[in-house]
Formats: sequence, structure tokens, C-alpha cells
Amino acid sequence: MHDAGWSARGLRGRRPPWLSLALVVLVGTAALVVPVRPFLLMALLVAYGLARWRGGRTGAAASALAGVLPVAAILAWGSFPQPLADPTGADCANPLSPPAVWRFLEAFIGLVTVAALVADRGASWGELGLRIGSRRTMLVALVGLILAAPLAIWAAGLLGEQGVGGSFFGSYALDLSQPLAFLPAALFAVSNALAEELAYRGAMRVWLAPSLGIVGANLAQAIVFGLTHTGPDFVGPVLPTAIAMIAAGFVAGVIARRTNSLAIVLAVHAAADIPLFLYWACRVAPA
Repeated sequence: MHDAGWSARGLRGRRPPWLSLALVVLVGTAALVVPVRPFLLMALLVAYGLARWRGGRTGAAASALAGVLPVAAILAWGSFPQPLADPTGADCANPLSPPAVWRFLEAFIGLVTVAALVADRGASWGELGLRIGSRRTMLVALVGLILAAPLAIWAAGLLGEQGVGGSFFGSYALDLSQPLAFLPAALFAVSNALAEELAYRGAMRVWLAPSLGIVGANLAQAIVFGLTHTGPDFVGPVLPTAIAMIAAGFVAGVIARRTNSLAIVLAVHAAADIPLFLYWACRVAPA
């Protein structure tokens, strides 16, 4: 099939999509080398403007650049130091605490970038998977949310034990004496999951598919997604973490394509991000 793309058929009959491959390498490198992120974003914006001017909004170059721009925007914001929470845990339930605002802005930048590209390209949100999906898809999404939320909370050690969270973040303690902390955590989880799923399983997977193919584009977004989870925020073993995130990103891409919707992966991603917010906003210095 034509949409199977270059990556699914090897080198037979088509020239390798060097531009798309180069863009994936550049964004993957930026995920690892934090200082280059703002400069890469500026370069990609200029390149997109030139490609848009020369080849139109649906040209191959513009499509490839649009595929990586949302991820580049999120990474660029992540190059700025994230403010720390109050070491006493006083800001845990405050949705306007410094780490909460920083994280909300990161999600906002990702969503605005995707929205701008959707408008400029004359695309649709449904094209990127932002649709309700079938009744079965919504049922699976709901079940996934119900099951994944407590599992993520347990794994992060929010029930009294450190869980696997220590493997990612090292030794830490959380002050969860304020039940209202779960409200900003839920708001962050939904906004962050929406921004990242639209950037990776949406724009990158969909808009790189014409050049890299379905499998190639999905693998590309999964690899970059995995590389973004190896920065200074994670003090555990880098390789196992990256491999796990690459696998999770690839499976999420397969689910998004099979269901023609981001509903399931959004639900599970949001559930997994609840403990992430609590780690950033409710972490206190161990005694």
C-alpha cells in the first residue's frame, strides 16, 4: 500500500526521506542536549516559514517540519529551569504554585503550537486523533483511567512505600496531608497528557507518515518520546527508562491508529501523570 511508506518497504522504489529523518535526529538530539532546544525551535520555525512560502501548506517539507514543531516547542520550554516547590509542602494544593504554573505553561505552549499548525495547514483535530471515537473505545478509555490511576499512585509510592518512583527520581518524600492537592494534580495531568499526546501520537505520528510511513513515523515519535525521559529530572538508570518509554510510546501510537482516536492513550497518560505533578509540587526534603 502506498501509505505503508518507505520505512515499511525498505529502500525499494523510493528515495529515503532524508529531511524527515534529519528532523527526527535533530529533535532527538535536543531531547538529550538541553541547551540547544531554544535554538532548534527558532531554526525550525524559520524553516517552516520558508517551506510554507515555497511549497505551500501541504508540501512535503512543510508537513515534515509541522510534524516535529510541537515537540520542539515543548522541549524548548523545558530548557528553562523548573522552579522548586516550597520545601515545607505548603504549596502542594495551590494550583498557582511555581512548579504548577511552570508545568501548566509547558502544556499550554504545546497545545498552542499544535493549534496554530492545525489552523495554518487547514487540518482538523480529528486528523490528529482528537475525537471521541467509538463507544467501545470510550469504554476502554474509561476502564484504562480507572485502573491506571491507582496503579500509578501505588507505583509512585504515594501509599506509604517508595514503589518504583525511586528508580526514576531517587529518594524523596511527599507531603499529602492536603487532600485538595489532587485537584491541581488532575488539572495538570489532563493538560500535560493532552499536549504530549497531540504532539507525539498526533502531529509527529500523523504528519511524518507521508514520508516515513506508518511504522516509521510511529517509531520516530516513540524514540523521541523515550529520549525526553532521560534528562536531569530522572536520576535512575537511563537506558531501562528510555527503553520503557519508547515501548510505551510505540504501543500508544499503535492504539491511536487502530482506534483512530487518542481517547485511550489520553486516559492512561493522564492517570500516569497525576503522581508526576505530586512529585513536583508536594515533594519535601526528607527528614
